[in-house]
Amino acid sequence: MILKALDTLHISSVSSNNILAGQNFELDDHFGRQLIERGLAVEAGGSEPAPAVTRKSGSTHRTKAE
Repeated sequence: MILKALDTLHISSVSSNNILAGQNFELDDHFGRQLIERGLAVEAGGSEPAPAVTRKSGSTHRTKAE
């Protein structure tokens, strides 16, 4: 189950570092439901962040150098 933290969490089976609010992480369904019931996380719903857009050469976007 992919979850999004609503508060800073520390789950040693996920990461040795803290999980920050807004960060996505994966956890088994049983413990994921417990975090949701406690109001510490929500299911991520598959909305992964969009990849960064890269400009191709020949772009019409003006830069300072132009």
